[in-house]
Amino acid sequence: MGGGAVLALQIAAGALVAALLVAVIVAAAWGARDDGARRGAAVHDDVERALGAATITTYQRAAAAAGMMAGAPPTPEGRAADRCAICLSDYAGSGELVRVVPACGHFFHAECGVDGWLRARRTCPLCRGGLWPLPPCPPVPPKHGGDTVAAVR
Repeated sequence: MGGGAVLALQIAAGALVAALLVAVIVAAAWGARDDGARRGAAVHDDVERALGAATITTYQRAAAAAGMMAGAPPTPEGRAADRCAICLSDYAGSGELVRVVPACGHFFHAECGVDGWLRARRTCPLCRGGLWPLPPCPPVPPKHGGDTVAAVR
């Protein structure tokens, strides 16, 4: 084999290695983008569930669920719990519509822009908790057998 043929073979092998490297990088980037899109879709679904009709109720019902109605013991937040944390105005009446954050139970005027906050940040504006409570984690069963640690004497 002549010197020109060897040089051409080396160039071809180098080009093949470079093409494979580019293909691996593109495949990795494409897979990461798909995972992000799936996670983004799940977060979008959580936000839309939290903004659904099931989280709109009257002030009277939300306050009763939070234990703030007349006769209830004072809350640690004091009078601040009787006003919307978004617009800082008091709740006008028992028929006023409020949006309740499912995880923590905090509520805000439905018209105050809390929906925009929830869409942008996915947390409660008051306590910064998530939109939905985490599912309960089952306890880890104890280990049995030879893997136990011997007691110190």
